[in-house]
Amino acid sequence: MTILYFVRHGKTDHSGKRITGTIPGVGLNPEGIRQANRIADYFAAISLTAIYASPLERAMETAGAAGKARAMSIQPVNFLKEINFGAYQGKGEDLAQDPLWNKFLTNPATVCFPGGESVIEAQSRIVMGLNELSRNHTKQEEILCVAHCEILRLAIASALMIPLDEYMRVTLDTGSISKLDWTVDKQKVYFLNHVP
Repeated sequence: MTILYFVRHGKTDHSGKRITGTIPGVGLNPEGIRQANRIADYFAAISLTAIYASPLERAMETAGAAGKARAMSIQPVNFLKEINFGAYQGKGEDLAQDPLWNKFLTNPATVCFPGGESVIEAQSRIVMGLNELSRNHTKQEEILCVAHCEILRLAIASALMIPLDEYMRVTLDTGSISKLDWTVDKQKVYFLNHVP
């Protein structure tokens, strides 16, 4: 099995306040930069074969800290992008009374965001991407994947066979690390949400 480390990017000024989704131009704030540096320190003693990241700035910056410390290039891949929340991207406090948003929080399997993608499509995208990644790497290679909260939660839910409507039971803090074995046929979770 290929060993995958999932890292949720460091904190931004939008974290916990607004739905960023696939909006470009959102970088790490000072705390996010500190988190990225702690992540780089964590991986200093791990023999990484490759570093993949969502092409969105906050993920590339987080991955970049680890890459710089290891003199490794970052490979941006679209399957690690956050869910495309479509018309909901950029919204914040105004979501509290929104029926579709509340449906997403309680029954996400049935939700498709206008102008974006469905939760089912997003999970399929990440699982297919990780399956392909595991086929391209040999057994026991250690790979770093830097991405976003929802898309990584969906991957972990698939690995643990958690029903899609229950995937939000998985908690991933900004700057957190999770470790899995991944093949097309079988996944194994070692740990979740470790914050160095």
